[in-house]
Amino acid sequence: MSEPIVLASEQPPIRRSGLWLVGIALYILLISTGAVLGGEIGNFTTASFNVLPFVGLAILAYFAGSQFNWAWIATGLWLALVIGLTAVYALGFGIVGIILPLEGFDANQPPNISPDAVGSIVRLMLVIFVAIGIGLLTMLPPLRQALARFMPLDPASFVHTVALMAIVTISLIMFAPLLIIGEPPLLILINSLGGENFIELTPDEQLRNQVYGLVWTIPAAFLAVGFGIRRNFRAALERLGLARPSYRQLAIGIGLGLGLAGLMSIAIPLLDRLWQTLGWPTTDTEAFGQLMAFAISPIGALIIGVTAGLGEELAVRGVLQPRLGIVLSNIFFTSLHAFQYHWDALLVVFVIGIVCGLVRKYTNTTTAAIVHGLYNFVMVMLAVTSESL
Repeated sequence: MSEPIVLASEQPPIRRSGLWLVGIALYILLISTGAVLGGEIGNFTTASFNVLPFVGLAILAYFAGSQFNWAWIATGLWLALVIGLTAVYALGFGIVGIILPLEGFDANQPPNISPDAVGSIVRLMLVIFVAIGIGLLTMLPPLRQALARFMPLDPASFVHTVALMAIVTISLIMFAPLLIIGEPPLLILINSLGGENFIELTPDEQLRNQVYGLVWTIPAAFLAVGFGIRRNFRAALERLGLARPSYRQLAIGIGLGLGLAGLMSIAIPLLDRLWQTLGWPTTDTEAFGQLMAFAISPIGALIIGVTAGLGEELAVRGVLQPRLGIVLSNIFFTSLHAFQYHWDALLVVFVIGIVCGLVRKYTNTTTAAIVHGLYNFVMVMLAVTSESL
């Protein structure tokens, strides 16, 4: 069954300003403690920065309500900051990917910025500006009304408008470096610097950071759907699609997860062969292997399966899909992989996301997380097996 769509506007506001101030104060205290103590506590608190921009934006948008007030201004400023940071992030990685040589890197020799490189940087900046311009168009009510015909979007909702603009803009910006450079920027860095120089953390530290990210993502997802502002805990669970799966749903999740892993283990080599036959570049598997080397173990497969499966499904299929639809939320999901995958692998990510989106629509987010998590687990275990042969 499809989950009921409960609009935030249907929920009475929850007035707990004092609790919110206490919560913010505790978070600041925790971050300060992590900064002072450093080490593992510092790594744990720092992991919250990955979700803070989006959670802060959602909270401000919910506080803004339907009438102009201080929260409208604060939301606009925060949204500009989030988009600006995303643009700087993409531009920075893009510039480094443009100027670094593909073969080797001499730290004592500054890179030679050729006229072609300057032209690529200018084009990258233009694409990012165009992405921001397209995002700004979503502020037009007629466009939102048109989009509402194809997605469960309330064109009059301030919260939905903010979410739409943020997701459209960020998705387009994240694709920009790959579009201009023609290679995923993270893999260019690994090829130029070497995996051991680019990735300073040990495999154990990287795995722990995956867990820390999930720990912060779970409460962030609840806050992003208005928990404590527009929804109580039960309503937030329903909005996120978190429910105990039935035996039938559990069987569907396990079957789809295993089936997708088996299908993709056959389809990906065929897709690579087709891509190469057409003369299109494919994802550099050697560089990607160095990027993901920390996870190529049974415990790594388990952690990646749980953290990516539950964390990404909560954020994308739980928070975004009920308002932005399967396609747009999945484009955002795919864009988050555009720094490490070429178009061939991004197509696979998009297909997996569509499957998870359909599972979320007709069952719940929990079942979608089972599909996603089991798929990731099996694919990593296949890599572990291939290395041991």
